[in-house]
Amino acid sequence: MRMKRLFITKENLEILVKHLKKSCDEFIAPKKEHLDDIIFGDAKNDGKELLDYEGNSVISPRAFLLPQTEELFEIKSARNNRFVPIEDKKRRVFYGVRPCDIKAVGLMKSFFLDEFVDEFYQQKLENSIFIALACGKRCLSKSFCHTMGAGPVASDNFDLQLIPISRGYLMEAGSEKGKSILKKNKKLFAKANLKDEKEIKDRSRHFIEKDKEVNFRKLAKLIKEDKVRQEAWDDIGLRCVICSGCITLCPTCSCFSVMDRLNGDKGIRMRYCDGCPYAGFTKMAGGNIPQPQHKDHIRRFFEHKLNVDVERYQTPSCVGCSRCIQTCPGNISIRKFIDEVAGIK
Repeated sequence: MRMKRLFITKENLEILVKHLKKSCDEFIAPKKEHLDDIIFGDAKNDGKELLDYEGNSVISPRAFLLPQTEELFEIKSARNNRFVPIEDKKRRVFYGVRPCDIKAVGLMKSFFLDEFVDEFYQQKLENSIFIALACGKRCLSKSFCHTMGAGPVASDNFDLQLIPISRGYLMEAGSEKGKSILKKNKKLFAKANLKDEKEIKDRSRHFIEKDKEVNFRKLAKLIKEDKVRQEAWDDIGLRCVICSGCITLCPTCSCFSVMDRLNGDKGIRMRYCDGCPYAGFTKMAGGNIPQPQHKDHIRRFFEHKLNVDVERYQTPSCVGCSRCIQTCPGNISIRKFIDEVAGIK
């Protein structure tokens, strides 16, 4: 059960951040980079973290939990099958993570830990603290986090959550890790008042008014039973240029492949992010590709998010961040697809 929300001023939040930096090896926080793009990076020593910011980061914190390439084992001897795991024991604090990305962390946790435990991913999660930063307003006009149950305030999967209000922030704990941090720094907090809570409710109501409810179980059933108009799939297939922007930026894409890089009998076993749009993703050992047409490759992306994962997790694995929409040169929109199939005008 969560603790009651507490109030913290911006000045005291700065002090809390300093305390948190001392407790970790990496303080992963939003920072402004080239052309004012917001990215997540280690701000433990440079002090460039943004305590608050508008919009969302270009790339989600997934990049630190499931990097594009990651070394898993040192191969001492391929001939004698001698492998030594490459452990990542860094203590990380993820600060300022938007609710959509917090929900994504929960979905990725289910994928990597529920049935088969990925020890490399598990180790990173166990050594991480996640501090959510609720949205004061929509990140982008195309974002639809509330429709996907992922905003403007996170409901779970965080250790601490900051909720911006006019006079500062409200903070709540969502785990034992979070409660411990609040107790250690209790002098920085004061009690929240009823006006603060009302301000948060008013903001949430503003999000709700703009979104129409979607029955995702019905949507998943339509996709599963192949009742989506073929023209809709054809349109997506013609627009996709296989740039891989969607799967690179999506905070819930979990597909990967494994390869060995050998120098004689020794080397490294590594994994790299892979995904639906690539023709070779489902290539079989004999060279056969079950779905040779390109339009079926990008279709897998939509079916995975809106059908397969609804059956698996009882919720879509799209969190409405709209990163895939923003980056797509073919103007493919998963939001438009959802609305069209669900019959939303």
